[in-house]
Amino acid sequence: MPLLTETGVPSAGRVTIVLSGELDQLTADQLRTAVRAALQLEPTVLAVDLALVTFMDSSGLGAIVAAKRWCDNAGCSLSLQALTPAMYRRFQVSGLTDLFGLPEPSA
Repeated sequence: MPLLTETGVPSAGRVTIVLSGELDQLTADQLRTAVRAALQLEPTVLAVDLALVTFMDSSGLGAIVAAKRWCDNAGCSLSLQALTPAMYRRFQVSGLTDLFGLPEPSA
């Protein structure tokens, strides 16, 4: 299943990218492209909504880490939204929960 990205209209300095589908080696570049385009809008917060992501591999995690680095360099904070417990576990196993300040989701 391909990854679909939808970037919302900036509101109060916040831009949201909603992802749906699989975030993997074949689709990670789509996220990178969406993040670069969203950063052109100069948000103070870039939110990435992961609620509709059905699968994510290490390439997807790598794309999200790259997005964090780009946001940091642009003076923008990256906020990961709507992680499922399984998605949270991927970040936890990878040692990335602290980097993103992710609270453990409710079951």
